[in-house]
Amino acid sequence: MMESPVLIDEVRDISRGRPAGRRAREARAEPPIRVRFASGAAGRLDPAKQRDRVWAEVLQSLRDSNKPAYVEIDPNTGYITSLLLPQKFMVAAIRKTDTDDLEIELEISHARHHLRRGHPGFQRMFETLERARREKSAVLVTESLDTSAIIDVRPAPLPSVRRRK
Repeated sequence: MMESPVLIDEVRDISRGRPAGRRAREARAEPPIRVRFASGAAGRLDPAKQRDRVWAEVLQSLRDSNKPAYVEIDPNTGYITSLLLPQKFMVAAIRKTDTDDLEIELEISHARHHLRRGHPGFQRMFETLERARREKSAVLVTESLDTSAIIDVRPAPLPSVRRRK
């Protein structure tokens, strides 16, 4: 089975799809919630699932505040399988731990942030964090919910200006 692709992007639109015909209406009482991202990528949420209804509200809030979302989208179904909230930080320090992982000190955060050496994107994320520390530039950091381990780092985009209709 393919791994879910990761997308970190601003939400452009959230809408309910329409069933295509009578059979589609009979098969599904509620059409899926469609989420479109700034890059043109799209994902779906199932309104029959409580988690997905909550995620739709969170994604709408992120859209309204021009903040990015970290989502994983199942390549076979197009459904969003994970939603996390990247945070914008400045990197204050990077230290090696006794386990050979890295402890990342992020400005204005009192939490301990760890970059695990075993993560497949370790080198890329380390280089991004080190560059941000040297250049005093912001990064978007996404952490797992259960371990506070850093799972994604990328340079923070410049704020976008969106026209409202």
